[in-house]
Amino acid sequence: MMTLMQAAAPLLILALAVTAMLAALAIRRSFAITVIIAATGLILATISIPWALAARANPFPSLFNLTPDALGFAGLILLAGLATLILATLYLTRDLPLPREEYPLLLVLATLGAVAMATSAGFITLFLGLETMTIAMIGMIAYPRDRPEAEEAALKYLVLSGMSSAIVLFGIGLAALATGHLTFAPLLAAGPNPIILTALALIGAGAGFKLSVVPFHIWVPDIYAGAPAPSAAYVAVIPKIAVIAVILHLLAMPGSTVSPILASAVGIVAMLSMLVGNLLALMQENLKRVLGYSSIAHLGYLLIALLAAGRIGRAGVIFYIVTYAITVIGAFGVIGVLSRAGSARDADQIDDLRGLFWHRPLLATIMTLILLSLAGIPPAIGFIAKLYIMAAGVSADLRVLTATLVLSSVVGLFYYLRIILVMALKPADRGEAPANIIAIPITAPQSLMTLLHAVFK
Repeated sequence: MMTLMQAAAPLLILALAVTAMLAALAIRRSFAITVIIAATGLILATISIPWALAARANPFPSLFNLTPDALGFAGLILLAGLATLILATLYLTRDLPLPREEYPLLLVLATLGAVAMATSAGFITLFLGLETMTIAMIGMIAYPRDRPEAEEAALKYLVLSGMSSAIVLFGIGLAALATGHLTFAPLLAAGPNPIILTALALIGAGAGFKLSVVPFHIWVPDIYAGAPAPSAAYVAVIPKIAVIAVILHLLAMPGSTVSPILASAVGIVAMLSMLVGNLLALMQENLKRVLGYSSIAHLGYLLIALLAAGRIGRAGVIFYIVTYAITVIGAFGVIGVLSRAGSARDADQIDDLRGLFWHRPLLATIMTLILLSLAGIPPAIGFIAKLYIMAAGVSADLRVLTATLVLSSVVGLFYYLRIILVMALKPADRGEAPANIIAIPITAPQSLMTLLHAVFK
């Protein structure tokens, strides 16, 4: 019994935290109490990871993968969930005339599902974790419910994630049909055949939806823009960490190989994600949409390291996903600090940041460092992360993908630097037409050559 509790300590603590919050809400509705229970559960679950690593045996080998790598990703999910909880607490305590008590409950429940996904060793745990996380996130996206765009975003995510889950479940059914098992190992040990390849394609499509890579990216801008800032931060980070953890586990299993057809398909997806994400971000005036399209490009970068495999590729994936989590949560955190949950919308227009250096210099400095990191400009940590990805690509002879990374990163500089320039404008300049890149009517579709001409003329 002690070994069982020790090995599954993070999951058990999160489950107990969810139960405690339900009991507390049944007795008395208090936002402060639910936040305290949620924070305590997330902190204790994080602290328990070293204890879980010290377990002598895994009592659930067919359900959970409790290796150091999997539990390390679980720790990253817990820390990201705790950071999102802090942002949500600050966000929801200001002028919100609606009930707030369920939000921490939904956040911890979604985190429980994400940790279950990251530590899954079979399709049963994977799917249950996926659905637990997804259903809870739908409720998080709909907060606050008096905003039509939040309800619309939640409804879109419900429909699209339901379709994605159905595709994944169909793929799992085909995998079980071909192997007779619901664990990952028999699927990888089986030789390539039409049923196995179809199952992998369907499951890969579901993974692509959660990773928001092309061509499964259509939902990203609307959901990010409609969701409140803390929920958008959660959706942008947590599911991606969980999916990456599962993919790395599959690639590290004995006998796992990536067929040339699958590698070519992933390479095309990575290239399209880098190009489409950065080019579409150029035409946005909404900061959440910019971050949404930017995330598509960043996941394209990450796929290069996944394709590279090997020690450098694996290190690049881990370092990049950590950097991505820190910067994206920080960016949405700045939006959340500038916003009020009781207002009609978040401060998510690029023009809302105009003059931020003049009246909120510390916040503007933090946002600048975040944007520089996302752009990969030294000495920000994002520059080191991109170097890891480039080193992995070069070591695996992925020349076309590495060149695409460099070129698309140059395109990304324009919209990141544009936001920094907007923050540097004086507040008195709001009614004036700003110069160069700020004055470009970027909301209308235009070519990259037009943008380059406007900047350097």
